[in-house]
Amino acid sequence: GVCEDEARQLCAPYLNLIAHQRPWITAKWAMTLDGKIATTTGSSQWISNPQCRERVHELRGRMDGILVGHQTALVDDPQLTARPANAVVPRLATRIVLAQNPQLAMSSHLVQTAKQIPVLVTAGPRADHSQLALLEQQGVEVLKFDEDPAILDGLLTELGKRDFTNLLVEGGSQLLGCLLDRRLIDEVHVFVAPCLIGGQQAPGPVAGKGMDQMADALKI
Repeated sequence: GVCEDEARQLCAPYLNLIAHQRPWITAKWAMTLDGKIATTTGSSQWISNPQCRERVHELRGRMDGILVGHQTALVDDPQLTARPANAVVPRLATRIVLAQNPQLAMSSHLVQTAKQIPVLVTAGPRADHSQLALLEQQGVEVLKFDEDPAILDGLLTELGKRDFTNLLVEGGSQLLGCLLDRRLIDEVHVFVAPCLIGGQQAPGPVAGKGMDQMADALKI
């Protein structure tokens, strides 16, 4: 019992993997003071500042996987790599795209670098097989599922089998909302910018069904 609470906190991702056979899920987003991740037109660069982005790269550098939704991958064309300013060699995280019918462009950052840094893309039963073949030719690993509703759970189970201990989820709001609805978020890193953009239709960081009662809120 000596330092038991501290030990559990220190070892939480590993203990979670052993107990639940899935990685420890860390959610990350940047938002304005009024809780927006973009304007009504979709403009979002940059909400955070260079110091925050440096911290994100450090966070990525200790992950086994970095997960985004399909729409985020299409719109932002992210690299999802760790580019820390210091000399510490980051862990080589697998870049993962959660999709039912992946349509990543062959010219995208993820596809272009798939042979150097692993990229994993999920696909459902209605996925375009010719598109999947093109992705695989470029070095992208495609994980196929027979049912669309089973994709997220199936992905987390597969990552657990591969001993992924830490998974960073960088959005978008639909993916984060789905994880929240299932109470699968274990840790949160939020970068809050001291600015207001307003807009009733401006998106927030977490969508999904949400909780009916305040008492049901996920405690962090």
